[in-house]
Amino acid sequence: MDDPQPGQQFDSVFHRPQRGRRSQPALSRERIVAATIALLDRDGASALTMRKVAAELGVHATSLYWYVQRREDLVDLAVDEILAEAAAVLPGPDVPWDTAVKETARRFYAALIAHTWAAEFAGSRPLIGPNAVALSRRVIVALHECGCGEETQAVAIRAVSNQILGAATSAVAMRAMRSGPSGAHDDALAAAVSVPDALAVENTYFDQVLDLVVAGIKTRRDT
Repeated sequence: MDDPQPGQQFDSVFHRPQRGRRSQPALSRERIVAATIALLDRDGASALTMRKVAAELGVHATSLYWYVQRREDLVDLAVDEILAEAAAVLPGPDVPWDTAVKETARRFYAALIAHTWAAEFAGSRPLIGPNAVALSRRVIVALHECGCGEETQAVAIRAVSNQILGAATSAVAMRAMRSGPSGAHDDALAAAVSVPDALAVENTYFDQVLDLVVAGIKTRRDT
């Protein structure tokens, strides 16, 4: 969620010119992304291959390479697509900076935990698709309006970003643990050595942690 640096460029599907639709087979990037998301929702991240997405679409795997070059392209496109709804309802410019940060962060987080695989991929891939950038830029712009110095703004951007991605990753891991073999969840709780530790295992406390981060930003600004 950092400001892009001048000249910084990744080899990303979002930076390559998008090819037009071919008549045979009748594929499109949109159809490929939809099939990728359907496969991931049903079978999980480990199941994602070009061959399986092609089978989902009823085509040969070589047909996909007109639109995407590798598995990572499917990952990046799928993650950005599930962020589209959140990016479409960003707080307006008249919304106070702290409210804008909280609302945008909550929508970002909610989108990631709605798909178990999304949080896993978002923590390991650069989020540079248009929807991810729109969400990140809204947080960055809001934090630029908080009245803090540049270093505090940079720290705040990192804190909010880490809260979104870290909380989403923890939430989906907790969900997987609870749906796993019986006893695994109890073992995790037993490993917590204090009441606060046990509560942290049981709950994500996303809103409360975000409130604490914003309060910390305000305190640092005021001092």
